Amino acid sequence: MGTNRMFWPQAQMDEWVLDEKAVIADNVLSLHDDPLKYALHQALHFVADVADGTDPHQLVGKVKEVQTVLEMGAEHYMDSVILGDAAYQVVQGFTGVPIFEPATAPSVSNISQAVKKQTGDAEQDERELLANFLLEKL
Repeated sequence: MGTNRMFWPQAQMDEWVLDEKAVIADNVLSLHDDPLKYALHQALHFVADVADGTDPHQLVGKVKEVQTVLEMGAEHYMDSVILGDAAYQVVQGFTGVPIFEPATAPSVSNISQAVKKQTGDAEQDERELLANFLLEKL
């Protein structure tokens, strides 16, 4: 299964940047109201087969990165893509893959400290002893 990703049309990205709702730096999108950051790649949303309507490549409704489309042998210009005998109308934009920061949760080897932190216990108690026992025996 592939990585979850978002698609944003170029017009939406332009609006966010102009309204200072987002910052794009080094191909990373940061939205002011979203704690996640997104790695950006140029992409195309295929909206219609404008040749004969048969969609021989089954692309209508799909989002493909520009690099992938070019590797398929297609020609892309503005809001159109030609692939073989097929012609498509596309929306230019970007895909964004979430960038997850390393987990800040305590490691398994540090579970006794996590228990202390959650319960406020300063001394070693039965819960800590049980946690250490389980870690050593399992």
